[in-house]
Amino acid sequence: MKKFQIHHILIPYDFSDTASIAVEHAIFMAKLHKARITLLHVIATQSFLSGLSTGFSKAKTDYEKNIEGELKEKLDKLAHEIHQKDGNEVNVLIKKGKIYREIINAAEELQSDIIIMGTHGSGGHQENLSGTNTLKTVVHSPCPVISVQTHATRVGFKNIVIPIDNTVVSRQKVRYAVEVARHYNSVLHFIGVMTAKKEEGQKMFEVKVRQAMYWAEDRGTQCTMKIVSGDNIAKETLAYENEIQADLTIIMTEQEGSIGMFGGNDIQQMINNSKIPVMSVRPDKEDPDKISVGY
Repeated sequence: MKKFQIHHILIPYDFSDTASIAVEHAIFMAKLHKARITLLHVIATQSFLSGLSTGFSKAKTDYEKNIEGELKEKLDKLAHEIHQKDGNEVNVLIKKGKIYREIINAAEELQSDIIIMGTHGSGGHQENLSGTNTLKTVVHSPCPVISVQTHATRVGFKNIVIPIDNTVVSRQKVRYAVEVARHYNSVLHFIGVMTAKKEEGQKMFEVKVRQAMYWAEDRGTQCTMKIVSGDNIAKETLAYENEIQADLTIIMTEQEGSIGMFGGNDIQQMINNSKIPVMSVRPDKEDPDKISVGY
């Protein structure tokens, strides 16, 4: 099993306030991990320019070149400022196409270890990093994605929420959480969302959550644990974030055999409504029973 390490951070950047917040989080992370940063701007192909007739193709090409040149200049300036201020290696990349698809392509090409991106939620008016594009990126990304909204200005992850449900792959996020906690000196707060109605099922579920917490503690991480009952893990997690004044929540992007446990609408609910950054992790393809918490 490949160890989770951060050597390269990809930032989809659309010049918005949330993108700037994502940059601040990325700079801090890059310092801790001695990682490289790439600023990516995607020019959406569905812009009005795509509808111009072939008779205007030369004007369209010249206009696009001018726009691309201006964008490159702005991105280069930002990259230089980051490097001058913090010493991070920062590269710039401009792509054209569908927003989420080009983000994923760039992550694969650059072998990115994590994507940090701003999101405007489901009601966002900006095309680049609207909630829809963020959700598609999260679901299809080859690496973990941290999404941040306008509230997430506090840099650093001192208190991290780890929601655990009763699905097979839920505990896979723990090894990612331990690695983040090791660099940020974080406390991991496990919240088990219990759906079992029978007493024996409840006891078994609590054992699973406690096992995941013990695994993290054995690796030098300070942890707490809480068990709650509920059918909506997103709702329970959001409430717990607020209760402990958390700085980050780590979720899985899909759950095996599960609908309604961070699948589809639940992921979107977390990304759109969490006031703190959300780190989304795709399940590993290996035998989940062997790698749930790393053993």
